[in-house]
Amino acid sequence: MRTLFRLLAGLLVCAPLVSLAGEWTTRPLSEIALYPEYRAAARIESLNESRLAAEISGRIVELPVRVGERVVAGADLVRLDEADYRIAVDRAQAQVDLVQSRLRLANAQLEQSRALAVRGYYSDVGLSIRKTELEVLESELAATRHALTAARLQHSRTVIRAPFEGVVRERLASVGDLASPGTPLLVFASTAETEIHARVPVAQVVSLQRAVRWTLQAGEREVELKLERVLPLVEPAGQTQVAVFSAGKPVAPGLAGEVRWRGTVPHLPPEYLVRQNGQLGAWIEREGRAEFVVLTDASVGRAVAVDWVPGTRVIDEGRMALGVPRAGAAAGAEGAR
Repeated sequence: MRTLFRLLAGLLVCAPLVSLAGEWTTRPLSEIALYPEYRAAARIESLNESRLAAEISGRIVELPVRVGERVVAGADLVRLDEADYRIAVDRAQAQVDLVQSRLRLANAQLEQSRALAVRGYYSDVGLSIRKTELEVLESELAATRHALTAARLQHSRTVIRAPFEGVVRERLASVGDLASPGTPLLVFASTAETEIHARVPVAQVVSLQRAVRWTLQAGEREVELKLERVLPLVEPAGQTQVAVFSAGKPVAPGLAGEVRWRGTVPHLPPEYLVRQNGQLGAWIEREGRAEFVVLTDASVGRAVAVDWVPGTRVIDEGRMALGVPRAGAAAGAEGAR
């Protein structure tokens, strides 16, 4: 009989651990789950930023575009003194004209020599000499035309034009300065093609790649982003990786802000965490009974990631009483003893 009493007392003590579903309420994980927002400092970088330099020597006579002005591709940015290069073009053109005149004369003399040779008044040797003179002049004409093309090319370099649509970021020279080949005169940045570079902590890279939406927050402006790639290199100083995004609308190079995204792994709110037998976890309902699930990564006051399906029933009201022996049950067990 005493053994029977002890068995009944043990059942009464254990009863609260498997209480009936009517003693608590549940909510689906999908209704209470948190999806933390992550942030990373970001900056808009221009895909093309050129330090434009002169290809020839010359004095700067005009800088028609001011710093910050937007220009289209092909717009004049720097003009050099063209006098010497214009003279070179005119000289080369005159040389071409001269050789063309000599070539016309040689052609006329060759035709006359052929007519005389037919009637026997001109030797074959003389005719061969005329043909050779004509060939020499034709080669000379080709050479002078190449010289003219080179002179025109040098003249065209007296104007430095925008290689793409963009803005002048910085002027490195002024009107009156003597430009020399290779010396930068302007810093020119593209505005049409930009990328957003964000430095993301290594621990957050996976959540970044699994996210479905990314935005750039710069002041009160919000821009939708598309993740292009994550650089595989890790910066030792901050343990971060660079993530590269493209923007859905034009953004100004140099603008700084934050890239924001939400994780896709559900997190259980901290108020649902309960300590049981020295371990933190949460109560869920499984087949009508309460089951305590230990969450090894949980810490007090912080949401914890869980790998449960969205339909998991998490015990809400009454969860704090689960696992705690009832006063009546405890007294009954004491009397049985």
